[in-house]
Amino acid sequence: MAPTERSRDRIMAAASELAKERGVAGATIAQVCQRSGLPVSSVYWHFEDKDHLFAEVIRTSFARWLVTVPRWEVTADTTIEEGLRRVLGQSSRTFTDMPAFLRIGMQVLLDTGEQNVKTREAYLQVREQVGHMIAAWMGDLLPENVGTRTAEDLAGLVVAFSDGMVVGSQVYPSWEPDEYVTLLAGTIASAIESRS
Repeated sequence: MAPTERSRDRIMAAASELAKERGVAGATIAQVCQRSGLPVSSVYWHFEDKDHLFAEVIRTSFARWLVTVPRWEVTADTTIEEGLRRVLGQSSRTFTDMPAFLRIGMQVLLDTGEQNVKTREAYLQVREQVGHMIAAWMGDLLPENVGTRTAEDLAGLVVAFSDGMVVGSQVYPSWEPDEYVTLLAGTIASAIESRS
């Protein structure tokens, strides 16, 4: 790895740690420099400003997370309920060691101010990509008479449900999402089967 790549990675690691400890709003470039052991000039060599830095942390963390997630495969005998339980269960297991893109993204998701515009946009792009992935997976899982629009709507519901599970995992110390996953998967499967 080239020296500039190493310094870039150190800066992003420091920013990620600080966001976990102090939140995005509480993390400063000065603290990132202190934590990374690099001068301010290194930060600004790689990133235009704090907002661009955290946007890149989200993109990089998401790319790393994607390669660790088990593939969502649909076989001929996969039921809608079983498939949904598998996808939602895999998602909920990532919350115990919450990836930086998710932790930082959730911090800025509702922020419509101008401070974290790029960071928020990066997280919204990540959510959109996950939505497309789930919609494609749903398209393979759903009966042929159920349209593409339904797959997209269900993907949106799954992403929103996952957002809620992230919040739940942080609010309740003994969070056990399995019963909620089972309930949602069963409800969606029943609704789809009643339309078939």
